[in-house]
Amino acid sequence: MDNTYIIREAVSDDAEKMISYLNLVGGESDNLLHGKNEFNVPIEGVKRKLAMSKESQNSIVLIALENEQIIARAELDGYYPARIRHRAKFSISVRKDYWNQGIGTEMLKRIFEQAKKMDLRIIELEVISDNERAINLYHKMGFADIGIYKDYFYVNEMFKDALVMQKIL
Repeated sequence: MDNTYIIREAVSDDAEKMISYLNLVGGESDNLLHGKNEFNVPIEGVKRKLAMSKESQNSIVLIALENEQIIARAELDGYYPARIRHRAKFSISVRKDYWNQGIGTEMLKRIFEQAKKMDLRIIELEVISDNERAINLYHKMGFADIGIYKDYFYVNEMFKDALVMQKIL
């Protein structure tokens, strides 16, 4: 089953699939910003976000597809103000059925390539502090810990800290 997927930039026509994917993947772990069926953004809003990202000079949304279904999503969300435009916030999710197959690593490599083309200097992220699988991936890919964000997540009626990380390109 190796490399039966493709990675490409998401476009506004992917909005419906993106919403379905985010609502599904949200229920597969407690490590994302929303749970199962909690991604309630109207399709027009997602289309607009994807179109804006495509037109942006420091943002991109990549998706991995297998059999036309989204199996992973990675986003660089660049800042607009001139003095911090060299920075972008990173997020990623992978369908649970596809964990431990190198998709996250491959998505990050593509994100780094895009970030360099966009003249980004710093990629930053927050990750729930007990998500060891993701933290290990980020360390492997060159991210450094820069702090703890107290009570960042509220999951299952519990506050959880986030590890704040950055990679300087």
